[in-house]
Amino acid sequence: MYAGELSRWVGEVEKFNAVHWRRQPAVFDSVLEAPMTIEDVDAALASGLLRTPHLEMTRADEQIDAARYTSSREVLDQQATGYADHERVLALLQGGATLLLRNTEHWHRPTAALVARMSEELDRRVEAFFFVTPPGAQGLALHRDDADVLLLQVAGSKHWTVKGGPDSGDWQSGTIAGDGGPALLETTVRPGQVLYIPRGYAHSAIGHQGLSLHLSLTIREVGARHLAHALQRHLMSGLRLPVRPLDGESLLAAAATLIDTVRERIAQVSPQDLLDSAWQAQRDQPLNDSDRADIGGYAAGLLSTGG
Repeated sequence: MYAGELSRWVGEVEKFNAVHWRRQPAVFDSVLEAPMTIEDVDAALASGLLRTPHLEMTRADEQIDAARYTSSREVLDQQATGYADHERVLALLQGGATLLLRNTEHWHRPTAALVARMSEELDRRVEAFFFVTPPGAQGLALHRDDADVLLLQVAGSKHWTVKGGPDSGDWQSGTIAGDGGPALLETTVRPGQVLYIPRGYAHSAIGHQGLSLHLSLTIREVGARHLAHALQRHLMSGLRLPVRPLDGESLLAAAATLIDTVRERIAQVSPQDLLDSAWQAQRDQPLNDSDRADIGGYAAGLLSTGG
């Protein structure tokens, strides 16, 4: 990482890398102007085009059904569901729910430009999320993110508690059981300030004064599933086998070709090649849920056998 966009968020980049990156949460005074405002959020809701899963209403103590804040429409004689209902969203906000806008870089041009700059500078996949939380409300329970997080407080304030990270590589993102251990950082983040949360560190937040708006940038990392997927691509790319061999002899020949090809190719790939390929794929085409499900068993087999 080098100075540029990141320096606008955390100040001295060398110090940030040496002291905080993957080690220690911190709050920084930034020189940032928020790319998204409450007026932009209101306009997006009023446009009638915003749909799930780009928006979600959340509470730490309650799962809010999407039917409570969305509606359906008839498009080409078919019912299309999941459109944001402006009035219902506002009513839930007034009742203490948090509005979460996912991947705002997909539809908000200034945020897309910011994400592109940060992603190019860090050479990592970056995504943007925007939170609107009423005072005293908690949108998400104590949880871990599979990403480093830089969040900019846009308006209002929010009280954050950040706890430690996982003890080993065998951990899951999402809500965690228990109290997560002692707090490493407990602070109220105010407009213009940036909070950094290292990857996997447990955290939670409660709206403090005024309507809290904050923009979160998630900086993604590759994991075992990306390595397994990269290896699969390396071993299988361009391999031509009959889709449905007609007899046992043909099937045996296809199996032999597959084994010979895998043996030859796996001898040519280095761990660094595999990591570079995983990074490139993660930046260009992040895995979707079905990829993760398909690769999970494959990766588990490779890792358990040392394959």
